[in-house]
Amino acid sequence: MLRLVIFDLDETIVINDIPFSQVRKRVLERIGSKENPPHLYEFLREKGEKYVKILEEEEMRRAEHARIVDSLPKILEDLKSRGIKIAVLTRNSKKATMRILGKYAQEFDDIITRDDGFEPKPSPEAIFHLLSKYSVRGDECLVVGDYDYDIIAGKKAGCITVRIGNGSGDYRIEKIDDIFEIVNMLTDSPPDIL
Repeated sequence: MLRLVIFDLDETIVINDIPFSQVRKRVLERIGSKENPPHLYEFLREKGEKYVKILEEEEMRRAEHARIVDSLPKILEDLKSRGIKIAVLTRNSKKATMRILGKYAQEFDDIITRDDGFEPKPSPEAIFHLLSKYSVRGDECLVVGDYDYDIIAGKKAGCITVRIGNGSGDYRIEKIDDIFEIVNMLTDSPPDIL
């Protein structure tokens, strides 16, 4: 039985006109770094708060050009009608996340960003927190994302993983709209809205 769905933000429920590679490039140029670290946020965090602020500024610039996927309202309505808890888990800053989600922020039971004190994905720390908070087992939780970090974090927490696009995961879908098929398969009861 499915009781919790945790969504990644970028390229999962949000479409960005500015790719993260451009954010990374601008941040590294602004701080004058010749390095190309695998984990940008962790790299900047070690350097100090003012460096993380530069990342947040670039994320806010990117957020201005981001949009919610068209099917999100229907997905949220469908999950709520089944009594399933819904969360967002992102490596973005809180400020950029709330800017992107706008009015949809209130539709989620939880929104966890890197500013909330948990070690960011691929660490499963925030997922364990959500499982505990809602008294949900890993096999009752779906972790949905487009990137390896999402799948790794979900797997470490013992959750069912859904990969958007190419890559590993318990299930693979081309676009977020295809999530309905998996939710129908993993829940006993059809949604009230149909």
